[in-house]
Amino acid sequence: MDILEHFYLKILVPIKFGNVDISITNLTVSMFLAVFIFSVMLLLLARKPKVVPTKRQAVIEMLIGFVKEGLVYQMMGKDAGDRWFPFVSAIFVFILANNLVGLIPGTYTPTANPVVPLIFSLIVFFVVQITNIRKNGIKGYIRTFAPKFVPSWMYVIVFPIELISNWIAKPLSLFIRLTANMLAGHIIIIVLQSMIIFFKNYLIAVPVVPFATIMMGFEIFVSAIQAYIFAVLSAMYIGNAENPMH
Repeated sequence: MDILEHFYLKILVPIKFGNVDISITNLTVSMFLAVFIFSVMLLLLARKPKVVPTKRQAVIEMLIGFVKEGLVYQMMGKDAGDRWFPFVSAIFVFILANNLVGLIPGTYTPTANPVVPLIFSLIVFFVVQITNIRKNGIKGYIRTFAPKFVPSWMYVIVFPIELISNWIAKPLSLFIRLTANMLAGHIIIIVLQSMIIFFKNYLIAVPVVPFATIMMGFEIFVSAIQAYIFAVLSAMYIGNAENPMH
């Protein structure tokens, strides 16, 4: 029995065009399932809005208010926050959906696959760099690696540190945190559930099932927290690019 089998990519529908492989895998299906479930939920909550909010409408308004005022405005300010709210909120909802979909039996956890967090980290990285250049120009962009208040003789030390911080440390902070947390949490749950089959003794289920249930609840909390942290860091990095402190 392979405990990590849940994390293996499985080709469900092989599709190839020459040397290009675009086969549909369990990861692909789980990602589309996550988007579909959350899209339906959000559409149902937001349909037929009224001046006096219904309970459904209140839920979606609380979610929007939380992301906009409690996350985006806090990290970027109101002006920049209004511009970047759609982007940051899309990241938050998409990552949350892909974190949670893996808790459905028989599905795959997209964000536990290193490729998915890596792609999102690179998207944020390039958005930050392009925003910095567009907002501050090439000279201002280079100045972020060599602050004015630093003596010129220290540039040889400060420039590499700032370069590593912006080009390596920040993308890695997004990538490693999300991948490691989602992978570790799901491995614990799978290990607990696999103990029943491994020992071939249903008495093991007496302590294992309640503990696995508790871990499932905790994993829901971790999924929400990791989506929030990813969105917060993304907003903070973009906010710093919009208004560099150097």
